[in-house]
Formats: sequence, structure tokens, C-alpha cells
Amino acid sequence: MTKTHVRITLAATLASSVLLGGNLLTTVAAHAATPSSQGAIIDGLFEEPANLNPILGPDQTFSDIVETSMFSNLFTVTPNNQLVPNLATVVPTIANGGISKNGLTYTFHLKPNAKWSNGQPVTSKDVWITYKIITNPLVNAVSTLGWTDVASFHTVNPKTFVIHLKKPDPSFIDNVFSGNLPGILPYSVFGKMSPKNVNTATFNHAPTVSDGPFKFVSWVPGASITVTANPYWYGPKPKSKEIIFKIIPSQDTLLTNAQAHALNVWYFDPIEAVPQIQAIPGATLHFANQPSFEMAVVNLKNPILDNVKVRQALEMAINRQAIVQDIWKGHAKLLAADQPAMAWSYNPNLKPYPYNPTEAKTLLAQAGWKMGSNGYLQKNGKTFRLVYSTTAGNAYREATERLLQFWLKQVGIQLVIRNYPANEFFGTVLPSGKGWDLGEFEYGDSTDPTFGPYQLFTSMGAQNFGQYNNPQVDKLFAQQSVLTSLAQRKAIMNKVEAIFHQQLPALWFYAPQQIDTTIGMTGYVPNPWGVDTWNCYDWALTK
Repeated sequence: MTKTHVRITLAATLASSVLLGGNLLTTVAAHAATPSSQGAIIDGLFEEPANLNPILGPDQTFSDIVETSMFSNLFTVTPNNQLVPNLATVVPTIANGGISKNGLTYTFHLKPNAKWSNGQPVTSKDVWITYKIITNPLVNAVSTLGWTDVASFHTVNPKTFVIHLKKPDPSFIDNVFSGNLPGILPYSVFGKMSPKNVNTATFNHAPTVSDGPFKFVSWVPGASITVTANPYWYGPKPKSKEIIFKIIPSQDTLLTNAQAHALNVWYFDPIEAVPQIQAIPGATLHFANQPSFEMAVVNLKNPILDNVKVRQALEMAINRQAIVQDIWKGHAKLLAADQPAMAWSYNPNLKPYPYNPTEAKTLLAQAGWKMGSNGYLQKNGKTFRLVYSTTAGNAYREATERLLQFWLKQVGIQLVIRNYPANEFFGTVLPSGKGWDLGEFEYGDSTDPTFGPYQLFTSMGAQNFGQYNNPQVDKLFAQQSVLTSLAQRKAIMNKVEAIFHQQLPALWFYAPQQIDTTIGMTGYVPNPWGVDTWNCYDWALTK
């Protein structure tokens, strides 16, 4: 997700370009058509979800996509970064009395007509059981951030509840009740379930009770997940009767399906497929800036990487600008730390490390590495060898890996590639901290950009895969977390970004643009703060 305006040159005629909240959206080869409610919309998924429980880990974008079609949270973030009510009736503020002046008490009101797909009303008890499950240490919750600040939960009536916090938390609503993770769970299913059974509940793969615009029908492993319009949903009636999420773990096959008009939505399209997509009759190509960052997390369990000079040498040995220009064709922006320019925590004073293999060699020599007779650096009788891992079958990452092998060989480092299916990579490989030294993936941040770095690079973070531990960073996060002044929080986060820039708990690569394709449908609107199904109730096939 790039933060700056990137000029897009496309071979096809541009049908329209609009600016949504600073995010460039470009559509290509669009054809006027009339919406139709007949048939199913086919959404191609590059990765199969690990589960469909909105509060369980691992955190996977393609799980979020399916879950968001079926589950609602209290609030939604629109494409222009506005927080609007979803299950709730109003966004609490100090001005409207929803938040106490000391920032410790929040009052929430649920929509009176909000119901589950079984016809039962959505109530305060549903939110309460969600809170109890997420904060139970036996549950593999995707995130407890914000929930752990809750001192007490008080049910006023079935549609009103009050939460008291232990300390002021300006990010509380963003982290707990906005977006699609975590979602709200049905009390009717989980109210009497033992926490030790939540991780293995049948519901996780067949969520037969949901509160979103669609409800679960079936999941054929390795093939598809089908949802149908939820007649009890409180929002606008879905314009399509059914969505089939077709699992196609090959970008080449996804392209073939798009060319054959065998799918209607293709999310996270590979940059190398853009020319072929432009040639598809009736296809609409969307480009949008997004608050995300591509990086390679450094596994600090490896003593070789514990030396900051070595990490800086790695960053300077990689020609990241070449990746942006040659692989991403300019649809990405180099990063100096984790935050892209569209985040309020972005530090404009930081500049990306330059490509400088000569300086990289100097830093490696200072760290005690000397060139061996085999063409690789040696130290204490060991060769400088690193294992690089990412999600398998991703063309632009595989192209990046080949370049990294070449560039690092130039400074005497042997890079071994070992990729995994997404479920395995995020579910077991990264969390284990074993069998990898550099782990590449993209992280999409929320409207509160402190969420991602907290999760990834603090000692308390649930996704601190590289085991980075910096007491100063932990202290700065604690300081900003209780401030209500955005200017004060920004000043502190700029300090954090400066530390990340210098310390490199990850190799910072770039902020990519989101690329999506729609074919034969209307209603699709890219949302950099959510996933493609955020407004799936508006999706309709064209006649």
C-alpha cells in the first residue's frame, strides 16, 4: 500500500479514475452493464483459509475475506478511512457521551434489528462471550490487543453494554470493534463451550450461525467455500444470492480462469499479470494505495543475525529499487521502516537504505566475517548461510528470491530458499522460529497504525516471529497507548520508527499498491482498510 501518488501508465484505455481518501483507484476496460441478482459470484482465493472463526489465528487475509462476508463487527472503516456504525447504532465519542471524559468508560448500543442467521437477536451477551473467549489463554486468539485493557464488562440490557478500561486507550475501538478481526461470536454456540474446545470446534470450519450479509453453506477442502444471502441480516439486502469462494492456489490458473470469465473477483493480483488482465474483455482493473508493508522479518534466534551491522549489511546488499521498478513496474514505494506514508505514524525524516554492496562488505568485515575459498564468508569455521522463506507459489516473491540470491552472493552470503503453503508458513513455520532466518510477507495495518508494529516487534506482540526484544520500544508503545493527543502519539511513534530504521528487526522492502480485478459484476469498491468483501452485499452480476 503506497502512501504517495504513483503515476499509472496503462496500455488500455482508462475508463475512469477517482481518488478515494488519497488512494488512487483506476479502472480499465470497463463496460456498462445492468446488475443481475441471478447466479453466484465467483471470488478466486489464492490461499485456502485455515479456519472461518473470526477470532482465531492464524491471521490470514484470505480467511478474512470469507469471514467478512459472514460476520459483522460493531463498526466498519470505509475506503476514505471513516469509522461508521455496523452492528452498533453510533460511534461512541466524548462529545456524544459514549466515552467518559477520563477515557475509561465506553457505552455501546447495538442495532435493535440486528439478528443472527438463525433468527435470534444479536445481543450484549454475544459481545460478552466474545470478550471472554478472546482473553482466555487457552484460546488461539488472532489478537488480544485492546481486549486485555478491559477492567470490566457490564451488560445494561440486551442491546446496551458498558466497558470499563484499566487505562485510557485511544485505539480501543479501532483494535477491538472495527474492521473484521476479531468479529463477534454467537453466544448460542459458544456460551456453554469450554474454552479448551474453542480451537477445535466444528464451528471453525462450518460456522452455521453468523451475523453478516451472507451465511455459510459448505466448504469443500481444496476446492471451494460457498455462502448464501442471509435473510435475517439487518443491512441492505444482498444484491447477489450466493458467493462461491473458489480456492485456486496458482496465479497462472487464476489468470486462466479470469480470461475464461470463470471468476468475477480476483483479489491481490500479481503485478506481472497486469498486461494479460488488461486484454480481458469486460474486465475492470483496480489499483489502490494501501496501508501495508512488504518485509522480511529477521529471526533473531540465529546469532549471526543478532549483530545490527549484519542486518544493515543485508539491507544495503539488496537493490530494492530494482525490485520496485523491475518486478512491481513502479507500483510500489521503498520503505525506510515499516510504516507507509498514508499512516499518521509515518516518519518523513527517515530515508530508505541505499543499495551499497561496498558498504555492506565493510560492515560484514567489521562483524568479523572473512571471504573463504568457497566464495562465501566464513567466521569461526562456519559459512555465512541463511534460509529465506515465504509463501509458495507467489510469482513476485519467487522473482524477488532469485534476485536476493544473486545480490547476497555478491557480498559472500549463501541464501537457501525454502517456501511453504500459506497455511503452514503462517500457522506453524513463522511462529515456531525454526527452519528459517528471513521470512517475507506483507502486513496490512489497520486505521490505527500502531497495531501492526506492536504485534510484530514488541515483546508482548502476538506475531513477534523474529523474537525482537527492545525495552525502549516496549516503553514507547506503552507511553503512546494512553495518550489522547494524536500529535503526541505521532511524536512517540516517530521515535519508534527511527529505532526500527536503525535496528532493522526486519528488512524493509516496499509498500505495494493493491491490484484487483473484477469481471462481469458491479458494486466492487477497493478498501485499503479492509478486505474485498467489506461491501459484498453490493456485489451484483451483470446481465
